[in-house]
Amino acid sequence: MAERIETQAIVLQRFAFGESSQVVHLLTRALGRVVVMARGAWRAKNGYEGPLDLLVRGTVSLSLVHGRELALLTGRKVETAYPRLRSDLARHGAACHVLARILHFEPVGAGAGAFPLVDRALEAIETVDRARLPLLLLAFDARLADLHGLRPDVDQCVRCGSPRKLARFVASAGGIVCVACVEQRDEGAAIDARSAALLRDVATTPLRQLPDPPPATLSRARRLLDLHLEWHADALLAAPRARARPSTRRSSRGLR
Repeated sequence: MAERIETQAIVLQRFAFGESSQVVHLLTRALGRVVVMARGAWRAKNGYEGPLDLLVRGTVSLSLVHGRELALLTGRKVETAYPRLRSDLARHGAACHVLARILHFEPVGAGAGAFPLVDRALEAIETVDRARLPLLLLAFDARLADLHGLRPDVDQCVRCGSPRKLARFVASAGGIVCVACVEQRDEGAAIDARSAALLRDVATTPLRQLPDPPPATLSRARRLLDLHLEWHADALLAAPRARARPSTRRSSRGLR
């Protein structure tokens, strides 16, 4: 028997199916990432307020049948298409970064959790000063890592626990390694105190309270977090996810 659910959703990805339908990946508040069939989406009259496009948030009605991979989209009411993201190339690029991260890290059927983070991020991308977009994206990525239990440890050596003489950032180890624990001279990447502090602060401090970091510090923190996320993305692809996602995180806070 079909289960009917109504929930908020953001369009992540969509594909044409047949002559008039779409297969759509949605990030929903109630179910996390789901794949739905939108029958007749390209017809003049449908229950979706037009074909489904990327970066549109609305309230959707879904029909789910146990054992079926695809849910059926039975209705949608559009709430916002984030209009400023569509008229500003830099903001649109930042929003595409958010979508790409979610498509990499949010598997279908993994459950809810990321919707508030993504929704707040898209709203902030629309309104924040364009010069602060790189800092906002760094904060988003840090909070996404936190949501999945992947926040890099930048306060102490991940191998011995020492807070002193931190030397290299090793993505496979999950954070900073001290001088005594470095296994090879060129292991990981160099890190400095300012970059480490920025990686810590963007995961916990509201964006409006963060001062603009020096460009070199922001660039290095960006590179290190990219290395960290890329390593874990590859690890997730190589082996099925075995851990349960923390349910008590509040990573969506503070992106404004």
